[in-house]
Amino acid sequence: MAGQEAQGLLAVWTDIAPEAEAEFNEWYNTEHIPQLVGIPGIISGRRYQAVEGSPKYLALYDLAIPEVVKSDAFRQLRESPTPWSKKIIPLFRNTTSCPYRKLFSCSNYPTVGPEFVLTVRLNIPAAQETEFNQWYNVDHLPALVGVPGVHCARRYQAVEGDLKYLAVYEMNDASVPKSAVWDKARNTEWTLKMRPQLKDPQIILSKRIY
Repeated sequence: MAGQEAQGLLAVWTDIAPEAEAEFNEWYNTEHIPQLVGIPGIISGRRYQAVEGSPKYLALYDLAIPEVVKSDAFRQLRESPTPWSKKIIPLFRNTTSCPYRKLFSCSNYPTVGPEFVLTVRLNIPAAQETEFNQWYNVDHLPALVGVPGVHCARRYQAVEGDLKYLAVYEMNDASVPKSAVWDKARNTEWTLKMRPQLKDPQIILSKRIY
């Protein structure tokens, strides 16, 4: 799968029962992610821990196409879990797992793996959806990618799930979203017009742990 461009994303946000946290991380790193990345069409997997926001843990899997999660290999993994998976998965808390289709991306350093990721999930009323997508692609994403320290940004639409849109910003420092340059970039005239229309925002800043 090396060099293949991902057209989809699987994102999993979760908390874990406190008494199982150490084993949860060991299971995720040594068994679960390697199993998933072994499925045809799953290009890569990486894990993060929240710095701000919740749930605490995030896993992102780049998919060749979103339909990978409907494949026989993926379904078999879900339907025939290992003994370790049977032990750990029931201990998940506040879990959201959602496949997405990529809509748009901007990138400065596409080959660099930055340490932090900001995820923004939200809804938009249907009447504003056309302008919302134009604003995000033309104004908002390019402005934020222009902030020093932001490596790339991508937009996705949920294939299923309650929050329809996801934006993923990869950056090299947790302080980037607190900078004056970021604040200016996220407060353009068009953004100020659109912001009151944004619904149910879920924003989490996370640090890569795998």
